[in-house]
Amino acid sequence: MRLNVGDKIKLDIRKQGINGEGIGYYQKVAVFVPGAIMKEVVNVEVTDSFDNYAIAKIVDIERLSNRRVTPPCKFYDDCGGCQMQHIDYFEQLKIKQSIIKQALRRYTNIDTDKLPINKTLGMDNPYNYRNKSQMPFRNTNFGLALGFYKPASNHFVFVDDCLIHHQEINNINHQVLKLMRKYHQKAFDVRNKEGILHYLVVRYLEETKSASVIFIIKKYDQIMETIAKELMAEMPIVKSVSYSLDNQKSNLVISNPIKIIAGVDKIEELLHNYTFKISPDAFHQMNTVQMKKMYKLILDLANIEKSKTIFDLYCGIGITSMMLAKDSKKVYGIDYSESSINDAILNAKINNVKNVEFIQDHVESALPKLLNNSIKPDIIVLDPPRSGMSDVVLDAVLQVLPKQIIYVSCNPSTLAKNISDLNQKYQVRNITPIDMFPETASVESVTLLELKTGGNK
Repeated sequence: MRLNVGDKIKLDIRKQGINGEGIGYYQKVAVFVPGAIMKEVVNVEVTDSFDNYAIAKIVDIERLSNRRVTPPCKFYDDCGGCQMQHIDYFEQLKIKQSIIKQALRRYTNIDTDKLPINKTLGMDNPYNYRNKSQMPFRNTNFGLALGFYKPASNHFVFVDDCLIHHQEINNINHQVLKLMRKYHQKAFDVRNKEGILHYLVVRYLEETKSASVIFIIKKYDQIMETIAKELMAEMPIVKSVSYSLDNQKSNLVISNPIKIIAGVDKIEELLHNYTFKISPDAFHQMNTVQMKKMYKLILDLANIEKSKTIFDLYCGIGITSMMLAKDSKKVYGIDYSESSINDAILNAKINNVKNVEFIQDHVESALPKLLNNSIKPDIIVLDPPRSGMSDVVLDAVLQVLPKQIIYVSCNPSTLAKNISDLNQKYQVRNITPIDMFPETASVESVTLLELKTGGNK
């Protein structure tokens, strides 16, 4: 059967979905209910209906879960960015472990009851962890504002203090708004073509107490230099201010070159006795506390020896590559981002790491070239985008058959699909979820796969 929009039904919520929503079944039709929690009984109204499933909103809750908590964020109901803030944090960690199991059951033939899926590595304080923000500017009735767009809508939500941003980022955002208003700057308005501001991107690194600020703008105005210098004078933690022109043809917030307005072109990160320079538009993990746990886990899992060659695919600014290089023969890091690879090359030089080589190219192109040049990895570490390993990368890996694969994933579904493709040759030794984004439905994990005995035949 197919439910109709407007239908009002009662549901027993049986599990949590990959987007944090509760899932119940009505006459075998799956119904996804944002804000519902497993084991709750809810009365809902269908808002969208499809052939095999429906989406509904809560009308009222007949039986509350004892895991339900009051969200501390005053913007929670409108913003939609933190899909799990209404769920007790320890329950969130269990749910993220469960989501990985669900994905494996759906896309593989592996018996998850026999598979070591570790408890999710959580945080002592699951708030104020995010070291980077990307917020759109918007002209409102009370003046220029920063906020977020509610998911799957054009509804702007003014947010003056985000509970998952590091507090210094909130402080910088406040000061930027104050200066923009002082100099009568406006967000770009597509209707009357007035204003120049699109997005504000801020990164703050606590170890060095340094921040970078990027304005995404329609066109450059000389007033931006005045604003940048005043911002740096009033907030010494801001070491770099730059801008990038908006590209309406791209879905990326930053898709054009970065131009420095004031300050340095890179800020510094300190990690495990290494110094890393980071360009404003280079990729860097957004949760510093959990990032440290993740790198430690990768190093603990990798069977590194001085005779071994390692490939670090989607390597970013080279943090993993350089840590792996310490006790290995050679590391090859590959990433398509020019700014990330430029930073990686500089970082290797700064830290005097000589047995690492960085390649700026698509992994799909660079990996086969390395293999064709008879460069074979003993270990592959990879951190692919949400789409997971492409067929080209999978084919290359199955051609060379490294003894270990350490797979850092941000998408349980594509992880499970890739594991299914690798399962004939590789055995999953363990999976460890890491809560990089508490209060949200995002599930990150580190999986260790090892070549089966006789798998290289």
